[in-house]
Amino acid sequence: MKAYLDIETDRQGNVCVIGIFCQPGGFVQFYGDEVTADNLEQALGPVETIVTFNGDLFDLPTLEKYFNLDLKGAYSSLDLFKVKKNLGLRGGLKELEKMYGIKRKTAGINGYKAMLLWEKYVKRGQLEALKLLLEYNKEDVINLVALEEIFARQLKEGAQ
Repeated sequence: MKAYLDIETDRQGNVCVIGIFCQPGGFVQFYGDEVTADNLEQALGPVETIVTFNGDLFDLPTLEKYFNLDLKGAYSSLDLFKVKKNLGLRGGLKELEKMYGIKRKTAGINGYKAMLLWEKYVKRGQLEALKLLLEYNKEDVINLVALEEIFARQLKEGAQ
């Protein structure tokens, strides 16, 4: 079973949002005080592979440092950033989504803007900022599913 995972951090590198999508099981998201090692481990449950975009360099090491959990040792990792490079593609997640026609309601938001949204929520109590941040994170996670399918087709076609 696979889990698609993406995290958001604040400027200090603290994890403030974790989004996870599993089939079956659906989408779960933790933010603020819900961001705990127990919640993360429970959400990952029987998962064998964690799918990310640049997760081998960012998400997984950040979670390991934050929770002292060896996710790379406990699960297989499928980092779509590495797959992209092997396919000879350039660009980040948002550029690839545009290239492949993967839709996003939160177009224009990036990791830095996500940090600012978190600050607006924490410092000023702006619930709309939190709502937008959570939607952004959810799209980052859910769009990994479509991107993985596209990459798998391309790899299969290339192997023929």
